[in-house]
Amino acid sequence: MASIPRSGIPRIIHQTWRDRRIPEGLGYPKSWIDSNPDWTYRFWTDEDLLAFFRTERPDLLDLYLAYPKGVQRADLARYCLLERYGGLYADIDTRCVGSLEPIAGDHRVVLCEEPEAHWGPAIARGLPRLWFNGTMASPPGHPLWGRVIELCRRMADRRDGDVLDNTGPLILSAVVERWPDPNELALNGCALFADIDAYGKPPSRAPWGPFGDRTISTHLWRGTWYETHQERWRARKIGRLRQMRDALFGGPRIDPAAAAAGIDAELLARPIAASDGSASVLVLLDLGAAGSDPERAFALLAALDYPKDRLHIRLYGGGAAGGWTTPPGGSGGPFGSAAALSGAAGRPRSRRAALREGRSKERNAALRAALTAEHDWVLWLDASLLHYPPDTLRRLMAAQAKIVVPHCVGRAGGPSLDRSTFLEVYRPTRAEFYEHVRSGVLRPPADWWYRRHLHDLRYLDRVPLHGVGAVMLLVDVSCHRAGLLFPELPYRHRAESEGFGLLARDLGIVPVGLPNLEVERDPAPARTAP
Repeated sequence: MASIPRSGIPRIIHQTWRDRRIPEGLGYPKSWIDSNPDWTYRFWTDEDLLAFFRTERPDLLDLYLAYPKGVQRADLARYCLLERYGGLYADIDTRCVGSLEPIAGDHRVVLCEEPEAHWGPAIARGLPRLWFNGTMASPPGHPLWGRVIELCRRMADRRDGDVLDNTGPLILSAVVERWPDPNELALNGCALFADIDAYGKPPSRAPWGPFGDRTISTHLWRGTWYETHQERWRARKIGRLRQMRDALFGGPRIDPAAAAAGIDAELLARPIAASDGSASVLVLLDLGAAGSDPERAFALLAALDYPKDRLHIRLYGGGAAGGWTTPPGGSGGPFGSAAALSGAAGRPRSRRAALREGRSKERNAALRAALTAEHDWVLWLDASLLHYPPDTLRRLMAAQAKIVVPHCVGRAGGPSLDRSTFLEVYRPTRAEFYEHVRSGVLRPPADWWYRRHLHDLRYLDRVPLHGVGAVMLLVDVSCHRAGLLFPELPYRHRAESEGFGLLARDLGIVPVGLPNLEVERDPAPARTAP
């Protein structure tokens, strides 16, 4: 990591807007000038920023121009201006109400949290709070901005998605929460730069931080991303009708209360299994997916940097695997044991069964046949995987989660292939939800606004999930022993592994996804999400 610059925060104020014709009432640039007569005020138009990127950051010019929204270009620009010149950046819809002199010369990046009412998107993604990128101060050259810009680059492929995830305050928040040295940052409560929320309410939390007793500016939230939506009467009526249709014709489903009642809560609450290489892992290797290659699957398992005598492999679902009944290397090879489950090979699957309860029944049957008292973890694994790193199993265990999945992609750095792994970040209206319910199962489009897949979240190292895929899925054995199995009927309109993830979450076991731990699979034979 780069060293902290010796110079402190210079007396420079940066603001940006499309041109020099600022709409009346949008903000109060003059308040910054009047309150800080000894500070240099620099106003940047879109034309000025384009010239800045051409001369100062040509390496970022293509990224800057590729953003479809002006707010994304403004986000990237503010990080680059602070890195290059230092000073204070303030959104145009702000009003300065106090002197900036207390922060002048400080060697730290000065930030404040957003008002607590805005934290929802951060909390949903596993971040403890949302840090404000609307007003920030920094010395020039501070390494924080290099890391923020690096994450903007990483999220470039998702630039048509949620601004919060590809350039906005969630990117900043991810960097701040992982910053190794808190002495390099001056973090404060929201009153410092944003003393009211988007609803016009004052902070609900007491002031805190090195400048927490001050209010230097207020944010007017005139151009805010934070919006409220009211469902119209017609949409509410449509939603009720769609829900009634599903209740009448959606078919059998699992009652959530009955599902919870069938779980051994004491067993489910047991401490997480060991992750130091001493744990015994039951590997349930699915040979039934299109593109399965048992020899490659065993070679990948043999390449893991995990003690082979602690891996116990059981093969099942051999409908597409040429009738395999015996693993390479005989009964065990280099592993603790390896065998095909009786009756698991050579049985074809119908498409309908593969998409619904047939796959869950098959997995549950394999688990019952293979699980013994010696096992600590269960690794569900498709034999169609092409590649994964040797440290994959250790990294999954290191997440210290009872249910954890890597990021399944078709190529390194590419889009998510397993769309059953997702996080629900917003709640759809009833009409929007039931619009996509078919035969009792929610089947939304791949880019449904209310979900984020792991390619949308690469700026985070780990994220909580609602749905999980089973291409590679590590489960603490206490979950399965407690009765947490793959639902054989839709559970809250989610089928198979998606229902498994949601049921676990409802029981207090939040699945975890690792967006930057990639496992590769050929996209051609990928299963359709249930």
